[in-house]
Amino acid sequence: MRQKISDDRPTLMRYEIREIVDVVQKIQELDKNFKFVGENIGDPVAKGWPVPPFLKEILIDAIKQEGDKIFGYTHSRGYPPARKWVCKYAKRFSPSANLDYEYVLFTSGLGAAISTIYEMLPHGKRILQPTPSYPTHASMESFNANLESVSYQLNPNNDWQPDIEDMEAKIKVDENIVGILVINPNNPTGAVYSKETLEKIVALAEKYKLFIVSDEVYFRMVYFGKKFEQITEIANNRVPLVVMRGLSKDVPWPGGRCGWLEFHGIDLDPDYKKYCDAVKKRILLEVCSTTIPQMILEQMYEHPKFDDWNKEYNAHLEDNSRYIAETLSKSPYLKVNPTYGAFYMMPLFKEGVLNDRQTLPIESPEAKKYVEEITSKPGLKLDKRFVYYLLAATGICVVPASSFFSKHYGFRLTTLERDPAKRNATYEKVVEMIQKYVESTK
Repeated sequence: MRQKISDDRPTLMRYEIREIVDVVQKIQELDKNFKFVGENIGDPVAKGWPVPPFLKEILIDAIKQEGDKIFGYTHSRGYPPARKWVCKYAKRFSPSANLDYEYVLFTSGLGAAISTIYEMLPHGKRILQPTPSYPTHASMESFNANLESVSYQLNPNNDWQPDIEDMEAKIKVDENIVGILVINPNNPTGAVYSKETLEKIVALAEKYKLFIVSDEVYFRMVYFGKKFEQITEIANNRVPLVVMRGLSKDVPWPGGRCGWLEFHGIDLDPDYKKYCDAVKKRILLEVCSTTIPQMILEQMYEHPKFDDWNKEYNAHLEDNSRYIAETLSKSPYLKVNPTYGAFYMMPLFKEGVLNDRQTLPIESPEAKKYVEEITSKPGLKLDKRFVYYLLAATGICVVPASSFFSKHYGFRLTTLERDPAKRNATYEKVVEMIQKYVESTK
């Protein structure tokens, strides 16, 4: 090339949730008896959840009523009736919310929203990330800053609640931190944050004049008697707040690629308003989010059967969380926190359990050779090594905790399986394999 077109910044980006699929495909090529059990991706449809019949009916009716225009573009910032409905919907959950529909922006899934909010920050300004963190957030923040992510700890000894002291310590020493990311309910840990925790986060943002980004895509998925506390209500008239929501997980409609941003507290700080206006301008370049989901958004969430659907969904997630936590807790080598929201769990290996000599028996000689090759790379994290051996030996695919920017070794799994027999067999096998793996060098 005449000039260098490659960039070193992609080394800051991680998305093992999908990257591990390349390893799966390679093992499938090498082992014709390989049977894949996907616990890596949070896709309810792929795990057997049917799309609600009422959603299909709404779609059919909308196509009949709207005709071909439902397949065209809508406003680049979102279908205006949908944006206005979001304002009303936000007020239902947070009565003090005073959201202007001009500051509700639809994006092609929250992935596009995540990219945009970091992209529009001034160069070098940082948003403090949780760790473990959802890789898209941490990676895009790092990519745009061209620096490793700056993060606060989620405490596995306190149901994965944010460590507020650690959060403040990070804010104090880095004046480039301008915002705090909160993911609640949390991906990857399944934690649901208490009101006390959120109060403390808002107080820190207020004290240090920061804004908050609250990723709430799982806010309807809360169980075991927990309550989703509205940070919108707590932050009102105190700190600027960006709320992220979407329909990929709760309907579920992950292929719909439709999420939205809510900018609260526009008048609290002129620079925050200027930033929000920059995001609005940037969204225009996306042309528009998927039209069909926007046009039926209100009908979908206001449908008389939606609440019953949501209750059934949560009851099933609660049952799965209970069973999986109880089963994995039988392993003396794991620390397991139950899941209270979303549909993920992150068991951790106890300190000192893993080493770089442990293995599992792999039937296919070709697959065995391949796994030995990829696990011999210098610097490979010990939990990633375990995940590769588990995958080749059993077909069960989970994601290493270290791929979520975690200092702890462990793995993230989904709690979505619809078939109890498959669920039981999968996690009983995981416990069995952990014992074999850990004890393979004893």
